[in-house]
Amino acid sequence: MATREEVITKLKELVDPHTGINVWEMGMVKDLEVEDNRVSLTFEMTSNFCPIGMQLGVALKRKLAELPLDQVDIKIGNYLRASELESVLKTS
Repeated sequence: MATREEVITKLKELVDPHTGINVWEMGMVKDLEVEDNRVSLTFEMTSNFCPIGMQLGVALKRKLAELPLDQVDIKIGNYLRASELESVLKTS
């Protein structure tokens, strides 16, 4: 079972290559809930047209997959291709 602190630690490992700052400290992760071995969050891009939004979303999912979680639900915010990325994240 993963704790909130373990999830945050894992999120801090994902660094935005344009800024060199991790997604947690950039405030890109909103509404984080960790309960009963499930995580849900909103991943909000810094720009609606973020050129690496798809890659960041997939990298986020992979980071969280390293934890002992039964379910990870990621909603995408402020991104033109949000529905497409959410579909990719549900199947990966």
